[in-house]
Amino acid sequence: MTGRRCALAIALVSSAGCGMTRLQTARTVPRGETQRTTGISLVHAGDRGFSAGGFPIIPIDFMVRHGFTDHVDMGIRTFFGLGMLGDLKWNLLSPERRTALSISGGFGFAAADGAVIHVPLTVSVSHAVRPWFTPYAAVGYGTYWILDYASPQPGVSYAPRSGTGDGLLMLHAGVELSTWSGRGVMFEYSVGFPVVDDPGDFFQFATNQFFSIAFHTGRGYGPTMSR
Repeated sequence: MTGRRCALAIALVSSAGCGMTRLQTARTVPRGETQRTTGISLVHAGDRGFSAGGFPIIPIDFMVRHGFTDHVDMGIRTFFGLGMLGDLKWNLLSPERRTALSISGGFGFAAADGAVIHVPLTVSVSHAVRPWFTPYAAVGYGTYWILDYASPQPGVSYAPRSGTGDGLLMLHAGVELSTWSGRGVMFEYSVGFPVVDDPGDFFQFATNQFFSIAFHTGRGYGPTMSR
């Protein structure tokens, strides 16, 4: 059997709002507060480098998060252009502590030259070294189901779908610099490693690297940071 595969790194990662970056610490947004984040990234898409068709790959992300309890917030962000990705994040530690440890899970959908369904699961940790300086790191796994992106050619035999989707191991590291008013800037490095491939969806992920900067407004820190 043969397989028609193209680099998903260019077809999808170059879309506005790729949704693969983290752009948040492990701390949840305080109860009743809302945080808005805008980020821009420079993408290195495997062996294709920093450009697609001679143009840099620079996706833009928009995200809004709202705190529902002292430990749980919810976010929604752009995903592969016109799609949306929502998630819930739970801080396992007391919000009074400088260290935060959280888990988050979500669901995303996008329709562009086909459809993409995405289910991510992430564990993140951060520590407020100073009220204005917070390093953070995260590790996550995301599954992508790519549907109807390419039409089979008559008379050609293709590998069947495995049903597992395409899985990426995501690693994130960054720092957040914030002010008492809640405004802040984040610098982040992310990398995604393909670990599962479904040969029947005509795609194969590349190893993608993201160099990001993001700005946010609204209180994104807990009671300890407000003192």
